[in-house]
Amino acid sequence: MKTKLAILSVVSIFLTACGGATESAPAQNNDVPVVAQNPGDPANAGYYIDGIVYTLVNGALEQQIEDSSTMNVFKLLEFKAAGDINSDGTDDTAVVLLNDSGESGIFYYLGILTSGSTPIIENTTFLGDRIDIKAINFVDGKFEVTYLDRDEETSFDADPTVEIIGIAELDESKTSFNFSCRDTAGICL
Repeated sequence: MKTKLAILSVVSIFLTACGGATESAPAQNNDVPVVAQNPGDPANAGYYIDGIVYTLVNGALEQQIEDSSTMNVFKLLEFKAAGDINSDGTDDTAVVLLNDSGESGIFYYLGILTSGSTPIIENTTFLGDRIDIKAINFVDGKFEVTYLDRDEETSFDADPTVEIIGIAELDESKTSFNFSCRDTAGICL
C-alpha cells in the first residue's frame, strides 16, 4: 500500500506539471471546471485526475510533455459498464482509462460519468500501475472493476497475480464517490 501511495504521489506531481487539454481544479471562490459528461459517450468526455480535467476526443488525448519529446497519452480501454448509480432513472457509465506518460509506469483509472443536471466533477479513482484489468460491472447500485495487481513486496517487473475488486458508490449526499476495494491478500486495508 505504501508503494501505491508513493506512486500515486509521483503521478500526481507529474500530471500536474504536464497540464493538458484541461481545466484546473476548482478555485477557492467556488469556480467549477467545465466537465463534459455524457454517460452515453465516454469517448468524448472529461475526466478529473489529480486536480486537472483531461478531455478525451474519440477516446484519446495526446499531449506533448513540456521540454520533452515524450507524449503523455490518455485513452479509454474497451471495458465499460452501465447502471443507474445516482438513482435518477438514467444509466450512468463507468470506464477504465489508461495513462501512459512515456516513462516506466502505465497508470489505470476508473472513470464514472453521471447523468443528471449536476455531474460529479471528481469522477475518477486511481486503480494501479501496470495492472491487468479483467472486467467492469454494475452490481447492487455500485460499479465494480476486477483487476490483477501485485502485493507491495512484488516487483513491477513481475506479472500481477492478486485479484482485486475496486468498488465505487455514491456517498449519502450523492455529491461524490466513495472508493474502496476488496481482495484476499490484504492489499486493500
